[in-house]
Amino acid sequence: MIPRSWKGILLAVSLCLNAGFLTAYGVHWYGHLHRPQPGRDMALPADVRARVEANYKAFRRELLPMESQLAAQRAKLLDLLASDQPSPQAIADQQARIVAVQGQIVQMLTRHLLEQKRLLTPEQQRQFFDHIRRRVQEHDHRPPLSNEEKHK
Repeated sequence: MIPRSWKGILLAVSLCLNAGFLTAYGVHWYGHLHRPQPGRDMALPADVRARVEANYKAFRRELLPMESQLAAQRAKLLDLLASDQPSPQAIADQQARIVAVQGQIVQMLTRHLLEQKRLLTPEQQRQFFDHIRRRVQEHDHRPPLSNEEKHK
């Protein structure tokens, strides 16, 4: 039995944790839903915009199972690494499976970008790929290593 004086404290802690979780979840999804997508922030005729968005939605539907497969393969690799006696061959095989899925994703992305490009004028293509370059640069930006991390 939990003492009565602890129940209020536990309730407050529980409410704070739930509020923190819900806030983090909301921020994550708000950012995801309001992330600019190539083509959405461009001035496109309605018919072109509809084709670009339909193409993007079809690509996302096709990509979703691949992302799940990649996550599952990564989880298997972590399980192998965490095992008591990790087999170097099993680890190498699992890494090869991950690389294979990543290769399929890159092929799908390349095909999708070429499909999108065909829908756009040369100026729209320039804007489209400039947007993608900015997104890649933002994603690839990593903070520099601290001195402690450099010398570990």
